[in-house]
Amino acid sequence: MSERGPWFYERRWPEIAEYLERDDVALLPVGSTEQHGPHLPVATDAAEAIAVALGAAQKAGVLVAPPVWYGWTPHHMAYPGTITLRPETLTAIVEDVCQSLIHQGFRRIIVINGHRIANLPPIEIAIAKIRNRTGGYVALYDLALSARIEMREIVSGDLGAVGHACEDETSQMLHSYSHLVEISQARRAVHVTNSRYMFGGFNTPDPAQVDVNFVYRPSTVEEFGEHSRQYAGVAGDPTKASAEKGQQIFDAQVANICQLIDLCRGHEVKIKDFTIPI
Repeated sequence: MSERGPWFYERRWPEIAEYLERDDVALLPVGSTEQHGPHLPVATDAAEAIAVALGAAQKAGVLVAPPVWYGWTPHHMAYPGTITLRPETLTAIVEDVCQSLIHQGFRRIIVINGHRIANLPPIEIAIAKIRNRTGGYVALYDLALSARIEMREIVSGDLGAVGHACEDETSQMLHSYSHLVEISQARRAVHVTNSRYMFGGFNTPDPAQVDVNFVYRPSTVEEFGEHSRQYAGVAGDPTKASAEKGQQIFDAQVANICQLIDLCRGHEVKIKDFTIPI
């Protein structure tokens, strides 16, 4: 890559055309703008996706498309600073961005999701539509689900230790954006249930990290706010976070995405629809 790095938006159009003569892979970070406790910025989900995308792009020599800073996060609207999209809006944004990239000549797109669980259904719908309509290779890499094996080895592993603004997210931010972390404000907020079922909601462990039966039951914004404010918007134990753990998580994510890039390059792609979103 040039000295400007892998950012798509830093390129002039002739440079992008030159890139497309030798490669056709693009990474698309998608996150969320929402509260992450008193110690992390509202940009955390997007920031993590961006950092990992840049790390993988620099190693693999590919471009990173401008990020999607917003996601589906109605529950966090109980807190100032949160901005949510309707799920169909997020689907439409990802769909239009991918179709635009394919029209320009990108054949292989990897969406990197930093807002785990909530963003998955809207993004999955978008890339399924793009895949079937255009024939392009589109994959979804989730920062929690797609590195769950490595994450279990790095974080504490206690039931409830992984959730929101927790050990893993705080570690990643300490590694990539330490200047945005107020670690002195971090507080432990681990909730352990003896129930056979884990219900989706606030202060429950991430189902990507624990072996329990999971049932999704949405809460209202009011319910979410009333319950989560007991824990200052934190679910997990960020006091166990460290930049060293963040480095390990980052390295694992980058390695996994580079493997996925190699995999997608070996996949035959035949584009059947070059139309633009209009």
